[in-house]
Amino acid sequence: MKRIEIAVNQLKLGMFVSALDRPWLETPYLIEGVLIKSVEDITELARHCNYVYVDIEKSNPQSISNYTGQGTKSSSQADAATPFHGKAVYVDRCTAEKELPAAQKAYDTTITLIDEIFECIERNTQLDIFAAQTAVESLRESVLRNADALLLLSRLKHSKQALYDNALKVSVLLLAFGRHLGLPREELSELGLGGLLMDIGKLHLPPELLKKTTALTAKEQEIMQKHVESGEAILARTPNIPEAVAKIVSQHHEREDGDGYPRKLTANQLHNFARMAAIVDSYEDLTTARSGIKGLKPFQIIVELKNSARSGLNSVLVEQFSHCIGMFPVGSLVELNSREVAIILTHNRSQRFHPKVMVILDAKKQPYEKPFELDLKSTKPAPSGVPYEIVRDLPLGAYNIDASQYYL
Repeated sequence: MKRIEIAVNQLKLGMFVSALDRPWLETPYLIEGVLIKSVEDITELARHCNYVYVDIEKSNPQSISNYTGQGTKSSSQADAATPFHGKAVYVDRCTAEKELPAAQKAYDTTITLIDEIFECIERNTQLDIFAAQTAVESLRESVLRNADALLLLSRLKHSKQALYDNALKVSVLLLAFGRHLGLPREELSELGLGGLLMDIGKLHLPPELLKKTTALTAKEQEIMQKHVESGEAILARTPNIPEAVAKIVSQHHEREDGDGYPRKLTANQLHNFARMAAIVDSYEDLTTARSGIKGLKPFQIIVELKNSARSGLNSVLVEQFSHCIGMFPVGSLVELNSREVAIILTHNRSQRFHPKVMVILDAKKQPYEKPFELDLKSTKPAPSGVPYEIVRDLPLGAYNIDASQYYL
């Protein structure tokens, strides 16, 4: 039997777990062997062990494609061999709570700057690239101290313009992604700036098209795609734009298989930062609630991204991005084994299944008058005597929850 050792939080749908890091008899499983069919399967395994052994022959080939031929190479060894990795090593320098005031200041400054930038573009005047770089550096420093604070703010806060919010969210996600990959500070700045300006060409699109929440017609899709060329034109008349930033703007809708736009570029023609931007852009599109479309759970979004990696998105980077944001992204909703509902506040880097949460609904799904925080890694058991655990993730807006009202 060919098998690989893998951390529980690295498991994928379709993997067949043939052995644990402890005897099966010490767990509730009645039979030996588990086929991973859902996030609940992974969550249940995480309650009992830290790593497992996956049977290659019994697993879906797609689920173990990145591991076959690598023997029992660990995740960290595989990551080190990833060509997209930098050499920098970043650790949280403070808690997310302590970082929140600085993150809030960086957020507010950047939203004000985006407003100024977009007004300049609408007046057809030159954007202030120095001011944009300064704002991105404040975002970068906050992300380096603790990424969760800005990830939470960018997910839950809303300004007067959806385009502003999206620009900031993409910038923060790219900064967090780059931090996860260990990229140097100067490259992080380019990623953040690229995210901020990525969709700047949408300012030249009809406002009613940008506000539309239902599926676009073929004609509307054709008009929407022109935002890339408009963005290129804006940057072309702006001096001192870093090449990597220009590539993000021009290539974030290109795909590895040549099925993107506007130039049908293929894998070896794409800038790595544009590949990262394509993933973040796709992620944001999947997380955006649209009229008439049921919201996806965070885990389902990652599954959709990984499906896209079969052709259009870079599979190695998609895998790294899923590790970066985690199975339960900051700002997302989850249900606990107590049947209470909570918001993910911060990650626990060493135990991703035990984040810090804010409990907002009771077991009957009624709002608590005073929501309370729990650190699932170290909190006392629930009143029932059973330790708190996450049993499932929830889609955006579940139970009509507006998470921003509880936290911000």
